[in-house]
Amino acid sequence: MIPQLVTKTQQITEEILGRMGIPAEVMVEVGEDEVLKVNISALPDNDEGLGILIGYRGSTLRSLQLVLGLIINKGKEDWTPVVVDVGDYKKNHEETLRSLARRTMEKARFLKEPVSLSPMNAYDRRIIHLEVAEVEDMISESVGEEPRRRVVVRPKE
Repeated sequence: MIPQLVTKTQQITEEILGRMGIPAEVMVEVGEDEVLKVNISALPDNDEGLGILIGYRGSTLRSLQLVLGLIINKGKEDWTPVVVDVGDYKKNHEETLRSLARRTMEKARFLKEPVSLSPMNAYDRRIIHLEVAEVEDMISESVGEEPRRRVVVRPKE
């Protein structure tokens, strides 16, 4: 079933991009835990349209991932997760967030007081929390209400 799902995902993604008028290369592979990983990259000498696919702070990318997951899993009993990345945006964004978490921990450690980050979506907050969790003397928590929910990083007491 998985090879058929890979082919179906490839075709649907290419059709969506075609209807959007975005020339791009699509590669679908099966990752850990049978997650379908869809990588969209620019054609040689043409990165036109990739920014549109990413959207403001990745909002269009998240929407594309949701829609693709709903289409792929329609009528199926078991859900197959779909992860979409455009031009390594997610990979680079995650590294930026990890770096932000490390800098924020250094600042909180130096000031010996909590440091609050700007509001961010749940996925981005999760990346920050995971990075902080790896450091023994620091702790993080999410505070506030959506859409102004933010992460606060502080030294453990």
